[in-house]
Amino acid sequence: MIINKKIKRTMLESKSQYFGSLVLIIFSCLLFTMFNLVSINLTGLSSSFEKNYKQEDASFMTSQKINNTEALESKFNMSIEETKSIDYSISEDKTLRIFSENIKVNIPAIIKGNALSTGDILIDPSYAKANKLNIGNSIKIYNKNYTISGFMSLPNYIYPLKSESDIMNDPNSFGVAVISKEDFNSLNRGNSAYAIRFNDDRSNIDNKISEFKDYLRSENIIIINWMNVTDNPRVTYFTAKLSGIEKMSSSMPIAILLLTCILTGIVMLRMLKKEAVITGTLYALGYRKREIMRHYLLYPMFISLLGGILGTVLGILTLRPMMNYYVSFFNIPVGSLSFNVPFIIISILLPIFFLTVCSYFVVNKSLKSSPVDLMRGGKEKDKVGFLERKVNLERFRFSTKFKIREQLRSIPRSLFLLLGIIMATMLLQVGFAAKSSMDSLLRDSFSESFKYNYHYVFNSIQNGKPAKGEAFMEIPFSMKTDNKTTFTVYGVNPASQYINFKDKSGNILKSDKVIITKPLADKFNIKSGDTIKITNRLDSKEYSITVDGIAETFVGQYIYLPLDQLNDMLGFPSRSYIGLWSTEKIDIPENKLLATVTVDDMKKAFDTMTKPLQAIIGSIAFMSFIIGLIVIYVVTSLTIEENKDNISLMKVLGYRKKEVYSLILNSSSFIVVLGYIMGVPLLLASLGALFKSMTKDMSISFPVTIDYIYVLIGFVIIYLTFELSKLLSRSKINRISMAEALKSRME
Repeated sequence: MIINKKIKRTMLESKSQYFGSLVLIIFSCLLFTMFNLVSINLTGLSSSFEKNYKQEDASFMTSQKINNTEALESKFNMSIEETKSIDYSISEDKTLRIFSENIKVNIPAIIKGNALSTGDILIDPSYAKANKLNIGNSIKIYNKNYTISGFMSLPNYIYPLKSESDIMNDPNSFGVAVISKEDFNSLNRGNSAYAIRFNDDRSNIDNKISEFKDYLRSENIIIINWMNVTDNPRVTYFTAKLSGIEKMSSSMPIAILLLTCILTGIVMLRMLKKEAVITGTLYALGYRKREIMRHYLLYPMFISLLGGILGTVLGILTLRPMMNYYVSFFNIPVGSLSFNVPFIIISILLPIFFLTVCSYFVVNKSLKSSPVDLMRGGKEKDKVGFLERKVNLERFRFSTKFKIREQLRSIPRSLFLLLGIIMATMLLQVGFAAKSSMDSLLRDSFSESFKYNYHYVFNSIQNGKPAKGEAFMEIPFSMKTDNKTTFTVYGVNPASQYINFKDKSGNILKSDKVIITKPLADKFNIKSGDTIKITNRLDSKEYSITVDGIAETFVGQYIYLPLDQLNDMLGFPSRSYIGLWSTEKIDIPENKLLATVTVDDMKKAFDTMTKPLQAIIGSIAFMSFIIGLIVIYVVTSLTIEENKDNISLMKVLGYRKKEVYSLILNSSSFIVVLGYIMGVPLLLASLGALFKSMTKDMSISFPVTIDYIYVLIGFVIIYLTFELSKLLSRSKINRISMAEALKSRME
């Protein structure tokens, strides 16, 4: 149609509004494409890794060697393999956990390099990168040099934590490695464990595990330690991260698209009011409603198509860097990337659908007026809004009344600004809140609750009073009502010096009582005074205990009770223990230890993790700045254009530039402040829900918090964005001449 020739001219006349919509659509499609493709690829890699390299269904340790493994494999239709491991101290602050090479279960996946031969060693790539190790380099282990033949990933060490109680890893100080069985046997040291994986029918794994454990007990084989893969944080932390990505892939892009819809609706409404006379004339010339509707819908369709294509292409281009970022945390082999065509098509079509539907309702409402009404400027040209009629502004000064009326006369514009500031605030503060929450988790939940520096776990139960350190017992349990969730019951000294718990009111909880941690209490809705029934994961016996208090600590799903009480409950000899806590290093023979964890390891891991977080915070802050600037600038531009006559008249009446700037540009300052105030609690609430959903299968819960200094910094950034937008808009006010007022009166 001939009238479509004006589309380009109209867009160029309102560049800021259309450009703002375009950028928001690009952001939305970029995030949608990137997060969905990352989620699809990580899920696919995880699934193929688990299947092709035989990820364990469970691992366990026994008091004696299992000799009839072939008979067990046949009886239970499973693969079982003995795995030997040892923690070797490369230096005082570096530990390498070395495994014997498996060929049935938890097979190492070679990412780069060659397979093992005698005298070779495979190491995980994160440790290699952090310690500047390359293929061909040598590592000395017990006075023997091993050549690095390649980098590998283990299916049961996707997130290589040193201990199951850790919440983050530090590749600078801990890594995993694999050597051949022959080389490992020549060391004449280390611990043995067994890994099992059921073949063929993969359903009802829990029932099959229970049957296998029952058989071991019937053969008088004592299980010292047992862990299902669903309880292994080295695997579940990865699945939790996937869950978070999947939620981000839908919520954030849709939120930005809805913001864009509001912006497009406002721009279309303003254009239709401005062109009401033209629309009425087109009706009078014989154009049908369908043709005029099609013309006006071409505006949002063009912007959404262009933004959708650009955003989707950028999302595809960012897939590889994002995959590299996630693989730097999770050791998983990456092959060729998958570009899911349906998601790419959806990414392009989604903004077209949203904006076209939104614009249709706006245009359809405007075109309901008769040609005569449209040629007169529309029915609602001088209509005063309901809120403006009801609010009494007589007691205010002129400048205040003018600013309030500016907001009340365009509710959609004010709502768009409010939502835009809320979104920019939430994006800006999400990184700060994540860092504050991690700080709080480490400071309040670990440093204040646990006073030891060294945590030693023996590979068999010890008896008597230890010469040094404080003894403890740890046994895996599950709830009778939910056998899928495993938690640890600790037996501790009734006058323990190394644990210091407080309840919600800040009262100290003594260790001679039964204490449950907050993540476990929240998961099963347990309250102080409740009696709970628990099942020992090692022998399936059931016990009942009464909870005396709930500890406000967020690390781990634990129950603490006096050591003698736990030993008596389990039928162990008095003074039995499995580990020691100490503030000083204890000299314990290597062949007696299963694991050693230090608090310094935790702190170093935290520092390592927060370094890349700072870059993420910077990226998110920049994105929020751009979104905030677009929203504020577009709203300011609309305000200026709608008040063109008023601005011109102010100049005629002798108002100075500063006074005009104040009346027009500062009218939205209240909305900016209100949006920020609303954005912070909304972020904390949404992060709380997100963290709760992500950690439902983990042994921790995140205390969602944000430091006051970050709230202040965020407000300064948002308000500086507002001031920058005002500065950019001054030139538009300066270009309005005094003749505009006279022209409008003549018309």
